[in-house]
Amino acid sequence: MNIIEQSATTLRQLISTKKISPLEVLDACIDQIKRTDPEINAFTVTCVDEARADAKRVEAQIMAGEDLGLLAGLPLAIKDMSLTKGMRTTFGSLIYENHIPDHDDLVVEFLREEGAVIYGKTNTTEFGAGNNTTNAVFGPTVNPFDHARTSGGSSGGAAAALAGNMVPIATGSDTGGSLRVPATFCGVMSLKPTPGLIPFERRIYPFWPFQLQGAMARTIDDVGLLTAAMARDHSIDPMSYPRDISAFSDLETVDLKSIRVAFTPDLGFAPTSKMIRRVFDERISKFQSLFGKAEVDHPDLTTAARVNWVLRGLQYLGSQKDHFAEHKEKLSPNVRVNYEQALDLTTEDIAWAFQEHGNLHREMERFFSDYDVLICPGATVSPFPKEDHFVANIDGEEQATYVAWAGLTNALSTTGNPVVCLPCGKDDEGMPFGFQIVGPRRSDAKMLAIAKALERVFADDPELSRPIASLTESEE
Repeated sequence: MNIIEQSATTLRQLISTKKISPLEVLDACIDQIKRTDPEINAFTVTCVDEARADAKRVEAQIMAGEDLGLLAGLPLAIKDMSLTKGMRTTFGSLIYENHIPDHDDLVVEFLREEGAVIYGKTNTTEFGAGNNTTNAVFGPTVNPFDHARTSGGSSGGAAAALAGNMVPIATGSDTGGSLRVPATFCGVMSLKPTPGLIPFERRIYPFWPFQLQGAMARTIDDVGLLTAAMARDHSIDPMSYPRDISAFSDLETVDLKSIRVAFTPDLGFAPTSKMIRRVFDERISKFQSLFGKAEVDHPDLTTAARVNWVLRGLQYLGSQKDHFAEHKEKLSPNVRVNYEQALDLTTEDIAWAFQEHGNLHREMERFFSDYDVLICPGATVSPFPKEDHFVANIDGEEQATYVAWAGLTNALSTTGNPVVCLPCGKDDEGMPFGFQIVGPRRSDAKMLAIAKALERVFADDPELSRPIASLTESEE
């Protein structure tokens, strides 16, 4: 058995039944990092000694017959946007290059309580701004499928670590696609949750739907398992709400014939490359007959890009005011442009964005009265060169901002709907291709269950199954 290729769910079972030790699993992951990460650059820091101590602690609990947490003994990587006590946390910024927090973020506390063995942080864009994981502190994280291309962002470190078999589960975060673009580009899976499913105590505004944390993994069951460990109702977050955790740790079985699905290559507005459109159409033709109802349709999200740009600016205006005043020269272009464009907003711009935000929510509610799920591509283009900070042109169409090319993900951040990313083979350039599986608000567990049903279907077809990166070059 090759430990690093096993799912977290399988490893959890093997650990709890004493067929393998937490230390064995951890050491296998650490060895893989040593072989693979010098080329990929997924990790910003590792804490091997502390992780081994945690693994031994879990092993002692197992031998003593104690009750075990959901993640007991499982190695876990935390995105470098989360505070980790005693572990360097930079947010990908020179401003925090040597920052060592004295406490954990709430979700990190949850993960430790569930027995996770946290042994490293993964790379991000500065303050999560952008879809190409690179920063002035650690440099770029490359795509395990092609080291000349980006892993996506801003959770590119996590996605690359998963695709490189360096970790079985990892955390990510999402404002406009940061859980989904990297998952799509690296051929792994993720859940952008309904706002409030996973509590976050550092949200810049109390009822803000954009700053989300979520689970990433190589199987849907593993995404569900990690989500179950992260999702708790907590009073510190006013958006938090009660939920049934067992619905995530034990996903229901879904009969796809009972599901009404709408397919769209572009949500009706998002610039999407001809190649991605072609691959999307080819892939859905292979499985759309499995659903009870399958139609080409989309909600009216034509204002979503503008709403997202305005509200994104307000987020950075609140979070970067002091940084901009004191360390402007250290900030990346992406962070600066978000802040500076917000300074030019009028009260009319802001009022319009908030009103239209509500209209978009109501439009999605209307749409999901006719459908159970919406499926669209996970990204508008194939993974692009690592030197490019963003996609400036799609099939001759210039993109006005660094986020314009990512309309498929930005729009669904704006609406606040849960989105599961599910890989589906490779595109015409030999890079991972994937879907966004979108549902009504708070249908996160149902979307994971639908994704699991599709995952099983895809596994039987080499053209649809999750692509596996060849890591030979990195291991040499």
